[in-house]
Amino acid sequence: MAPIRLFAADQTDILEQEAVLFLQEHYKKAQPDARTEIKLNPISRKIKLKNCQAPLEFQTPRGNSSRITFRARCPAPGWQLFIAAEVKHFGPAVVSNISLPRNAQLRLSNLTLEEVDLTTLRSAYFTRPADIKGWTTKRSIPAGSVITASMLKAPLAISQGNAVIIEAKRNSVTIRASGTALEDGEVGEQIRIQNDRSGNIIKARVIGPGLVRAP
Repeated sequence: MAPIRLFAADQTDILEQEAVLFLQEHYKKAQPDARTEIKLNPISRKIKLKNCQAPLEFQTPRGNSSRITFRARCPAPGWQLFIAAEVKHFGPAVVSNISLPRNAQLRLSNLTLEEVDLTTLRSAYFTRPADIKGWTTKRSIPAGSVITASMLKAPLAISQGNAVIIEAKRNSVTIRASGTALEDGEVGEQIRIQNDRSGNIIKARVIGPGLVRAP
């Protein structure tokens, strides 16, 4: 049996370089607009591996955590090694430039765009201040905070008492009737509507300002 040889230092360096290149290419495809920083955990020079006679294969890392583990595999003679790394993605996100109290309506002057570490965010974030102009804060937000969807409430498309158009589709025919909103509603929400003609109360989905759609 041929003796198992230690990886030479330069060969281990190549393995690390190829692993970093693999991760850079992978994340460039996954997040093309982000700047990615990769810190590979050094591979121990004490690990005994046979020299690889074929191109190395790398397993796609899973999850969005900043700390990842992925597999490097040598098809011939056949061995595998798990490599750990820390990955950070930096990209533009909307940030509050002042402290915002609860129930504050956002203005463009309250917001700025900054490069932030996206791997620390646990909720959907925004990349254009104009997209959340007029939205309302659910809680107080300190200055310098990344604005996420969980912090905000979308503007009301319909307020209680508003006159609305009720739209319903029957086969290929669209029927419209006038109604009155009995609840506030954001786009996408179902609210109670009273049909002005029949007096019936129905549930309808808010499509936009002044427009609801009945099932």
